[in-house]
Amino acid sequence: MVGTPAAPLAHTARAADWSPRGRPITLIVPFAAGGTTDVGARLLAAAMERELATSVQVVNKPGATTQIGATELARARPDGFTLGLMSMPSLSMTYLDTERRAPYNRASFTPIAHFIADANMLAVQSAGRFRSAGDLVTAARAEPRRIRVGTVGLMSNAHLPGVALERVAGVRFAFVHFNGAAPAIAALLGGNVDAVINGSQSTLPQERGGALRAIGTFGPERSPFFPDAPTLIEQGFDVSQPSAFALLGPAGLPAEVVATLTATVKRAADSEEVRRRMTDLALTVRYMDPTALAAYWAEAEQRQRPLIELARQ
Repeated sequence: MVGTPAAPLAHTARAADWSPRGRPITLIVPFAAGGTTDVGARLLAAAMERELATSVQVVNKPGATTQIGATELARARPDGFTLGLMSMPSLSMTYLDTERRAPYNRASFTPIAHFIADANMLAVQSAGRFRSAGDLVTAARAEPRRIRVGTVGLMSNAHLPGVALERVAGVRFAFVHFNGAAPAIAALLGGNVDAVINGSQSTLPQERGGALRAIGTFGPERSPFFPDAPTLIEQGFDVSQPSAFALLGPAGLPAEVVATLTATVKRAADSEEVRRRMTDLALTVRYMDPTALAAYWAEAEQRQRPLIELARQ
């Protein structure tokens, strides 16, 4: 049963007030192995193990655009031993879309810390006809629902930014949804879609290899990993739809547990080793405490609401 969003827990307890005392922690990832969330979770898990002196086991629970993993997290005992690195806006979409009948909402989770920021990239074949987001939009205007844009799932972190671009540009794409980043990229390389919207971590290897070209970013500023790819805003489209990856627990997580876990994520985010490894994977560490994360989450919901109905049309 879900209710109204609860206020974030106060971050006042000392980090030493709670310890797992060697009991293993399960970290749910609501995607298959190998994607941005999974890679980030494994780096975070390693850092948490060092800090908390216990094992942190990453468990992949893919399916239903994060709803399977989110449901398990929402139903977990609020004791600090079951957590999730959850992807936004995918998580919010699952409960904002009433047709999905998700058994949870924002109040079903405890915000712990924001860990990764990612800007979805709009990518095309390097040898293809599209050189900019404007080229893609112009083609879609001439051929409504004929320009094929691949995403990592219906109403996913990649799909909703594409819907936002449709709304601003007044065009309609033919979205093709795949079960993850790898098949979406393969479809683009094989000529089965005209473009993909995908995260930095999955796009960069093919871009560096010369097979793909990033023609735009959906973030509020240029990605440090794609400095030559202008934002959609720079190209005249008022679209900013970044992705976020945050550590959450089930509702009712005690304040002392939140304090310990938040401090652990903060130390991981400040670690030069973690930042270096994340940079190597084209991921950006961006820490927020529970209060800042809760505010970010609420604002992100407002961006998503008008896109969900459009995505179904």
